[in-house]
Order: sequence, then C-alpha cells, then structure tokens
Amino acid sequence: MVTKLKPVREGFTMIEMLITLVIISSLLVLVMVGGQRFSRSSLQTERAFWNSFDGYWKQALYEAQYHGRKTEITIEKNAPIIFRTDKGDQSLTLPRSLHPERAEKLLIRSNATISPRTVTFSSDVDQRKYRLVIQMGWGVYHVDREAA
Repeated sequence: MVTKLKPVREGFTMIEMLITLVIISSLLVLVMVGGQRFSRSSLQTERAFWNSFDGYWKQALYEAQYHGRKTEITIEKNAPIIFRTDKGDQSLTLPRSLHPERAEKLLIRSNATISPRTVTFSSDVDQRKYRLVIQMGWGVYHVDREAA
C-alpha cells in the first residue's frame, strides 16, 4: 500500500507576497501624504499668526504714539496672547502647533518705547524655534525662525 504524501508548504506564494506588499505600500503612502498635508497647513497657520501678531503690534504702537496709551502684552502657555490697554483687551489665538517656552509680559510704554527682550516659541510642525527679538527703543522687533 502506497500513500501519497502532501507536499510540505513552506513560506508564502508569490500572490500572497504581492498582496502583502500592496497593503503595506498603500498604508505608507497614506501616512506620508497625511503627514505632509498636516505640516503644510500648520506651517501656513503659523505664518498667518505672525502676520496677525504684526498687525496687533502695530496697533499697540499706534495707540502709544498717537493716544499715549500703554499696552501690556501677556504671553502664556496654552492661552491666547492678550494685548491690554485702558481702552480694552484684544486677544490673539496661538496656533495649536506653536508654544511659548515660558510666560512673558511685555510693556509698550505710553511714549511707544519698549525694553529689549527675546521671547522663544517652539513649533510642533518641524521642531523649529521662533525667536521674537524685541530691539531696544521704539517698538522694533523681528522674528527669527531657527533651523531644526
């Protein structure tokens, strides 16, 4: 009596291997495209924030130069930036991807001068740091975006 042995199957067939590669490739492409879309939109949000900050800053300088109103600027973690004058408060929302390293209070005096200061923000988008450098005197500042 002769019995037929079934061939022992070791490993994957070519079709199984191709299906596995297609599934893994599709997942990788989805992750990469989704991550780029998040980064691009967050970076645009951060740029829009700095443009808005510039507008609020110029308004505070205008209030000081032409109306003699001082402005206190409060920067805190997980809170909007507050521009406070005796006329009222204005708040500027920070993007979720941008975080100040520590709480700061800046004062634009009624003669439109401000003490020099550097405020550092960290970005979740590409792990870069933004330095808001306020120069001595007449409310001049610039923002440096440090390399990662």
